[in-house]
Amino acid sequence: MIYKRLTLFLLFIVLTVNNAAFGQTEKLIYNQLVKPNNATYYHVPVGLCEDYPEETTTLAGIRKDFEFLKSANIHLLRISFGWDAIEEEKGKFNWLFWDDFVRMAVEEYGITLVPYICYMPKWNSTGEKDSLFFWNYPPKDYNEFGVFMSQLVSRYSKWIKTWELWNEPDISIYWQGTPKDFAQMIKIGSDAVRKTDPQAKVVLGGLAHRVEFLRELFRDYGISPYVDIVNCHNYFETWSPKPIEEITNYVNEISEVIKQYGLNQSLWMAEVGYSTWRMGKSKVSNDYRAYYNYEHTPQYHAVELFKTLSLVVSTEKVAAICWYELKDLPMGENVIGDNNNRNLGVAYYDYKPKPALTALKFFNSLFSSKYKDIDSQITVIRQDNSDSMIKAFQNENGSVIVVAWLKTSFPKKRTNDTSGAMVDTRKEKVTVKIPFKLNGKITFYNEMGNELEYDIVKKEGKETMIKDLAMSGGKIYIIKMEK
Repeated sequence: MIYKRLTLFLLFIVLTVNNAAFGQTEKLIYNQLVKPNNATYYHVPVGLCEDYPEETTTLAGIRKDFEFLKSANIHLLRISFGWDAIEEEKGKFNWLFWDDFVRMAVEEYGITLVPYICYMPKWNSTGEKDSLFFWNYPPKDYNEFGVFMSQLVSRYSKWIKTWELWNEPDISIYWQGTPKDFAQMIKIGSDAVRKTDPQAKVVLGGLAHRVEFLRELFRDYGISPYVDIVNCHNYFETWSPKPIEEITNYVNEISEVIKQYGLNQSLWMAEVGYSTWRMGKSKVSNDYRAYYNYEHTPQYHAVELFKTLSLVVSTEKVAAICWYELKDLPMGENVIGDNNNRNLGVAYYDYKPKPALTALKFFNSLFSSKYKDIDSQITVIRQDNSDSMIKAFQNENGSVIVVAWLKTSFPKKRTNDTSGAMVDTRKEKVTVKIPFKLNGKITFYNEMGNELEYDIVKKEGKETMIKDLAMSGGKIYIIKMEK
């Protein structure tokens, strides 16, 4: 009897410990990161990105980040596992930092981690003699990537269920091999992930911008059966001259590659951002110059975030988004590229929030349920040669959200002024007709979720009309209409 009671007591202790350890894993959202093919309404989770160099990151700093995420009600975080740091010597793995990191993230904070894995350790690099860039060369032994992925997935499979293989392989700063080389390595890595954890999803390393690289992987090198999710990145108006409104074309082009050569893989945009930095009066980067005085300021950062997220979800082709990044980097920290990399956070380095954090929280609150794009159902009455952009969404409960602004980056309409200090005096009025009768509360907001005073919504028969919405350049207008 004593033995039986002792056995039951020990079993109780084991179960209690297990429940405490894994209680938080039930809150993870991996099941929400793949969009069902037949979904009419869908909620796109929006999280953040952050990088954690093992050499300089402390557990105290990590906890600050996690508390920041908790206070912002953000549950999705893209991180990176550094193969070159974890297996600095062949066969010798240093897991100490990541064991603590993963346990804290998942068990204490219920954060869904979506890691990417890179870069090449020196001992396995074909560019071993390149002391600066050995990490972006193809491997000497491709099978070693599979060995590492097996070790990594085996160690963390009960906490992590997606594995993104590499990062931005379409640009030479992150991959000096060919698409064929990359496909060979990813196939080996994917086989290792699936063999180790059949429930895990394999994510193709996030595309920087070269869609042709993705097309080659799918069309010419048979990568499709080896990936479950395709990831893409975007920095229009920071490291690209393209207006942010063209982000929908970018998403559609990638989606078309998947449609033509793939197997209905889900699509992520798990790295997208906009900086609060200028190199000079107007120069933001080698690819983009600011024209208006508000561009690349903290306040406009918030506007750009809301515009970008609205555009991406309007495509109905993206299953998850991660904004880059959680906080700025200190000015003295080494980065790849220019100083924009240090100024992409929704908070400053000391965790002081930028306006973009409030905008992100407001977006996630406003778009918290399942919704669909209804751009094709609305009618917009606007002036000739209008700069206006209107996006419209309908929630499952019938309520409608309209997001409106005047495009900022319009190269053909800009003068030769290069000061970066132009005052935006543009004003337009638009009328938006929605083919539903909406009798509930109507609220106008700015990007921060602050209510605006408008009384311009008319109801006529089965139609609801936003009549003569007055818009100014550099602003955004968000209207929520309850059913």
